[in-house]
This record gives sequence, C-alpha cells and structure tokens, in this order.
Amino acid sequence: MLVIKGGHVVGVGVADVLISDGAIAGIGSFSGSSELSAHGLVVLPGFVDTHRHLVQAPMRGSGADLSLSAFLSDVLPRLVLSSDELRAAVLLGAVEALNAGVTTVLDWGHGSMDVEVEALQESGIRAVYGASPSDVDRFAGTGLVSAAVASFGPALSFEDNVRDISVARSLGLSTTMHVTEPGSVARLADLLGPDLHFVHGNACTDDELRLLASAGCGLTVTPPVESMMGHGSPVYGRFVAAGGKPALGVDVVINSSSDMFEQMRAALWLERLRGFPLSAGSLLRSATIDGARAIGLPSVGSLEVGQRADIVLLSGFSHLPEELLPGGIVSAAGITDVHTVLVDGHIVKRDGVLVHHDLPSLRAAVHGLARKVLA
Repeated sequence: MLVIKGGHVVGVGVADVLISDGAIAGIGSFSGSSELSAHGLVVLPGFVDTHRHLVQAPMRGSGADLSLSAFLSDVLPRLVLSSDELRAAVLLGAVEALNAGVTTVLDWGHGSMDVEVEALQESGIRAVYGASPSDVDRFAGTGLVSAAVASFGPALSFEDNVRDISVARSLGLSTTMHVTEPGSVARLADLLGPDLHFVHGNACTDDELRLLASAGCGLTVTPPVESMMGHGSPVYGRFVAAGGKPALGVDVVINSSSDMFEQMRAALWLERLRGFPLSAGSLLRSATIDGARAIGLPSVGSLEVGQRADIVLLSGFSHLPEELLPGGIVSAAGITDVHTVLVDGHIVKRDGVLVHHDLPSLRAAVHGLARKVLA
C-alpha cells in the first residue's frame, strides 16, 4: 500500500490518499510503511487527453503557420516512418504527455498497431489506441492499453460508417471519429449512442450538438489546433449549452503544447471572448472525469474510492482556498508545476523528474524526423 500524505485533495481539502493494488482505497487519514509526502502540494486526478496523434510528437512546433488543408495534402502524406522511427515517435509523445500530467490518452493510430501499442506499453501511460476497423480484431493490448475503432467517420459513405460502428460494437469497443462537415451528425442520428466519440464538430449545427448530447456521445474539442488551422470556431460552449459535457484533446503538437493546461485555457479564453458565461473551474472536469467518460473509461478521471489511482501532484497552488483552487489551476498552472505523477498507483514522475524515461534522450532519438518530413 502507498499513502499520499497531507496534500490538498481537490474537492476535499487536506487529506491523505490511500492506494492499494493500483486503486484508490481511501481518502482521509492514514499511515503506512510507504508514504509519499504531498505537503504543500495539490492532489488532483490525472489529466485525460481524449484525442492525440502521438506519432507527430517529433514534429513539435513545425506547423505554426500551416492550414489544415495544407497539412493534410502536403505534410501528412510524407510522414512515412520505419518501425523503429514509429516506435520512437509514439514513445516520445506518450512520455511528453506523462511529463505534463496526462495519465490517459486516446492515441489515434498511424496504421502500425503492433509497433504503436508496444511503444504505449513501454511508456507507462494509460492509453486507448485508435485502431483501424480492419486491424482491431487482432488487437492484443494488455494492462494499461485498450482499444477503440478509429473511423474516418462521416467523411466516409454512410455504409462505411455503419460497418465501422458495427465492427466496434461486435467487439464491445467504442468508435472514435473526426467530424468536420455540417449535416454529418444528423446523418448518423439512428446510430448515435454513448459508445460513439466525436472530435472537433466545428461545423455542427446546434441541433446536431443536441443530438450528440441527448444520445450521450462524447465530443472532444481541441481549441488551440482548431483555432490555429482554420477548423472554425470551437464548439465547447455551444456543446455545454446543448446539454453536453465536452472533453478536451491536444490533437497535434505541431502547433500546440503537449499539456492539458493550454487546452483548458484556450477553451476558457475563446468562450469568454464570445460572451459565454463559463466558469474557469469547470474546465478541470473536461480535462479529467468528463474526458474519461467520453472515451469509455469510467474508472479514471476522479479521486474516489474504487477509482484507478491515476493522480497528479501540483506545486504552487496550496495557498488557494478550496473554492478558488480549480479555477486557479485552469488559469495559471503549467507543466513546470507538475511535481509528481502516478498511473495505476505507480510513480512515473517524482519531484519534477521522470522516473523511467529521459525526455531529452527521447527527443534526440527522433531529431531528424521532422526535417525529413518537411524537406
């Protein structure tokens, strides 16, 4: 057993967190032979990134002025990697996520499932791997890595949508899909359900957003990338108004940071600018429990007895009273405040240092990939 001792547990106050067999066994006052001091630190659930293309991690910062159409036509087709390059790229992306306090990520696969799943398992992150409909039946992930069907969604024919969703449902899996065109959600109205997860949705009408919300579908918004690449105005506030609970994702680090702090702040800024009365602290739910539910992982995203022990300790915010703490984290926290990270009860970052991986070395290993792709 492990006791996280004396931290400020978000939503509770100063308390200990007892961990047993990778799960939260109690929140209160405990002692044990193995204690992790959290005095002066804030204890919160690990962040859940519900949409990322981890393979693009080596191209960090390379697309600040790229439109989506230019990226899809001129850059992405050249992202052809060997197995070793692919493994290194996905591993880097996953470790960057862990370093930022992201304990769960939905990784939209690049097409080489076995290699990518191996990299995810090596990283120590909890992951949902978005596999192609043709490959998912041979998915062999174990432990922290599960699968979803990654469908190209409404951009395909209706028959292809039905096929992809049917494959996922026959295997008891969720389906994740991009949705970028108006009317495409309405076309899928009879197929909607809580096992469907959509990404972006910038062109969705209010009626379509209400359809998604009433059916319990997940919807991930990626505000920095959508704003930078011309997707259209992010629908975070409109989905809230429609009765939905939006999730947040990094998407790609070619023009966004690898953490959820930027995603939360970007959503907050954009909604405040357009006059939507959004509470800053509410974004913390989108980046944790609402994200977990959106991708079908109800056992993570909150600090409750029985939940898996995916936990982040933040420095620099213990001075705030409970009522100001969520909003303070959303508005001001960053990667440098991520002090300690646990996934399934295992410490993967401690005192600001990754335990099992060396981030500079992982970046050095893929140093030439971006230049090769962009040449």
